[in-house]
Amino acid sequence: MSATQLTPETFTEWADSDPELACALAAVQDLPAMTDIVNDFLLTIEDPDWSAKSVAQVISRDPVVAASVLKVANSSYYSFQRQINNLEGAIAVLGLATIKSLVLTAGVKNMNKRFGLIEKLLLEDAIGCALCAREIARKTRCCDPEEAFLGGLLRHIGKIAMNNLDSEKYSELVQAVYNGEDNLTTLERKFFPYSHAAIGAAMLHHWHLAPQLVASTLFHNDAVSPEKIGEQASVLASLVHLGGLVCLRLGFGQRTPQEELDVYHDPATERLALTEEDIDDILHDIPEAVTQTCASFMG
Repeated sequence: MSATQLTPETFTEWADSDPELACALAAVQDLPAMTDIVNDFLLTIEDPDWSAKSVAQVISRDPVVAASVLKVANSSYYSFQRQINNLEGAIAVLGLATIKSLVLTAGVKNMNKRFGLIEKLLLEDAIGCALCAREIARKTRCCDPEEAFLGGLLRHIGKIAMNNLDSEKYSELVQAVYNGEDNLTTLERKFFPYSHAAIGAAMLHHWHLAPQLVASTLFHNDAVSPEKIGEQASVLASLVHLGGLVCLRLGFGQRTPQEELDVYHDPATERLALTEEDIDDILHDIPEAVTQTCASFMG
């Protein structure tokens, strides 16, 4: 593969010449998009005349999503002085960017055809990486924090796709990884004709999401040069990659934490110019935020 900027057109061209991407792109045609509530929400906020009332009306059509938004808004993570009792109030206080993150998180959860242990771990991993990526973006100011949140949230969307397409085979894959039979990339290609990164990127491309989100999903496991996919997408991929490492170290979405994993000297840490103190702060502050947010969507 070679390109200077990932766009919908170049992704299609890559799929034409890459059997793995072509197979992934064909597979996602059989998968549903996010729920109607998420699609309608995204359409509503694209209207320049949107209002808190119009957005609240859309969210309120799904009681589970509405309850999750209110629960997060009233959590100690945001530390508001007064109780927020309605969606319009939550939108006014949290802002549209945060509301968008919460609605999309609910959408990711609702993509699961079932919700057992595997699905719970996948959601915990998504939320953990999203919150880590957003915090890193805030510290480095190298990327919009909410874009970083979405990049982290969607980085493993391909694993949800695999699980939905063949839950039995995906369960076997998870067990093989846990048993240490080989590395994840090799094992994925043993059970599926594509990696989670490939089918995840294909899914986001199929949904017409921003090219930099497609890129960060496709390349989150790689050190990608700006010359290959553009500076914005390359920075986002580094943010998402580092957020994923923090999740592994802290054990979010994992059966056990990898406490010896070195987050301090990863190439992504160096590229984003994060100090040891920055990493210490993230490792200290993120667990409470992840725990509270997960409780809001799983409780």
